[in-house]
Amino acid sequence: MLRRIPLGNMMNLRDLGGYPLPGGGHTAWGRLLRGDNPLGLSEADAGWLLERGVRTVIDLRSDGELERRPDELSRIPGFAYHHVSMVGGEKLPNEESDIGRGYFAMLERRENPARVLRLIAQAEGGVLFHCTAGKDRTGCIAALLLSLAGVERSDVLADYQMTELYIRETVRRIRREHPEAAAFIGRSRPEYLEECLTLLETRHGTVLEYLRWLDLTDGELARLKEKLTLGA
Repeated sequence: MLRRIPLGNMMNLRDLGGYPLPGGGHTAWGRLLRGDNPLGLSEADAGWLLERGVRTVIDLRSDGELERRPDELSRIPGFAYHHVSMVGGEKLPNEESDIGRGYFAMLERRENPARVLRLIAQAEGGVLFHCTAGKDRTGCIAALLLSLAGVERSDVLADYQMTELYIRETVRRIRREHPEAAAFIGRSRPEYLEECLTLLETRHGTVLEYLRWLDLTDGELARLKEKLTLGA
């Protein structure tokens, strides 16, 4: 099975399947896809997703991002499209050392991650969730899902880190067009996410307790876990 899926102009579309689980087995393929904004998709590309049971698309971008570059899948019959902005009025980090704390602050806005995870739990079939680059907002949601499934922390961090490789060309283009951009743009170093998860666990105890703090029910938590583990 493919970890990275080459569709259209998407650079960072990936399957959360294939990660080892406690007691044997691995996370299920084809259930949860994480990605960057769907761009340049052909009819065949959309059909590929539908044929594999991906029916729900969750767009984590801001209203402004959505206006500038609409999600192409939102206009294609067969997909249930949902827009849930994961950011409020937060400023972009000025220092690389602020990134992990910024992720944590985003996840503490409980209404947004709660709605995203509830949509995933309720979805029939596979789910694609994405932001613009598929790195920060998408990476945090992916980390919560993998952690709930029981994936080792090292694999959760490795999944996050992969983004830096896949969006390298996009970052080079941004640097050419915006030489004033911060030096750390496009980086997905594991310590960013590790700091976020450490802060989350310090406040809530465990990822599971954090998810309960979001007011997700036991049934919703079970369905989320089943997305990655049932029949795997």
